[in-house]
Amino acid sequence: MYSTVIKIDLSTQKPLKKQFIGGSFRGWLGYSLKCDPHHSCSKCEDIFDCPYFMIFKEHSEVRPYSVLAFNDRNYVRGFIRIHGEKRKLVPKILSAIQNKEKAPHFSGHKYFITSIEAKNLEIKPVKMSGKIRFATVSPVCLMHSGRIETLPSFNTILRSCIRSYNRISKYYDSKNYPYHVSEEILSSDAEIIDFDVHAGQYQHKSMDGKNVKLYGVEGWIEYDTSHIPDEAAMILGMGESLQIGKHTAYGFGGFVILDQ
Repeated sequence: MYSTVIKIDLSTQKPLKKQFIGGSFRGWLGYSLKCDPHHSCSKCEDIFDCPYFMIFKEHSEVRPYSVLAFNDRNYVRGFIRIHGEKRKLVPKILSAIQNKEKAPHFSGHKYFITSIEAKNLEIKPVKMSGKIRFATVSPVCLMHSGRIETLPSFNTILRSCIRSYNRISKYYDSKNYPYHVSEEILSSDAEIIDFDVHAGQYQHKSMDGKNVKLYGVEGWIEYDTSHIPDEAAMILGMGESLQIGKHTAYGFGGFVILDQ
């Protein structure tokens, strides 16, 4: 499956106070993509070719995109990943972002686009040998029996990667659905060797003024993968490309695999 990754750098008039700005970045994206802030989408005839509809109004609960966003004082770097057939909307997304530049956002501050680029990426296997490090680049929320796993098992990570791929490909890239997994993979697990993690809570205010509490884990975990089948490298590559767990629409679930 292919995804289009849009990387955008923004500067704001004043430093941003929020440490995690994934929710604010998603709100900015929605503002940028809506053709008319005062117009309802309910009677629009172009909803299936509308980038704003894809972000906020998609009929399926499975969103065909994920975001990552990072800030350093008055500088924001954001990544928008559009998956499968919805990549056809990328030209409209790029145009809409450019057309809304300099409008107030991010707590009322005007912003300016300093750079923007887009490219297509195909899912590829990660580099993996006898030991790997699972390192988060944004909070990760993996659930087990209704609770967040602060130290997720290797098996939980693999299953979450497969789940993300199959959920997205089912709706937006059906020719590559499903990804069949051997029982050896589903039952495989790896010993946790070392870790440095912390769990946190992040506040986000929705467009209708509701406070949304987002929980996630950040840090790194090392696993002994000396006996793990080679196929796991491709599965982990799926997770790197698509982001995993809950709240990926708000910027959660980003990670990289470091071959130790």
